[in-house]
Amino acid sequence: MQELTLRDIPHFPPPWAYACAGRPDERRGRIAVRKAFVELKLAFTRAAAEVSGEIGHSLQRIVRQASEPIELWLIRSTLLAALPLDSERANDHRLAVLDALQQVYPGNDAAGRQFPRHG
Repeated sequence: MQELTLRDIPHFPPPWAYACAGRPDERRGRIAVRKAFVELKLAFTRAAAEVSGEIGHSLQRIVRQASEPIELWLIRSTLLAALPLDSERANDHRLAVLDALQQVYPGNDAAGRQFPRHG
């Protein structure tokens, strides 16, 4: 598994703690942020369970210990690459992980590149 540093991340996502700062209904914002993280972690947990061997065990451990979305964002490419290519369930997990990442980091694709803005 490749170790990354902040310099390796092209568009480092904003700190998670500030995701709901400045919102009129701060409590509702914190609940929405927490719910998005839980859904992200569940998507990663289910996907990591499909990966066999030592890589699968390592990914499962990392996902279990994650307490911030950035920790999952950092392993997204490793997880997606480790999923079996010939499994329909693995494809479903890929889509679920990408959808969950899009919910947590809107405007970025799974590789961390900014989506082009239209209009």
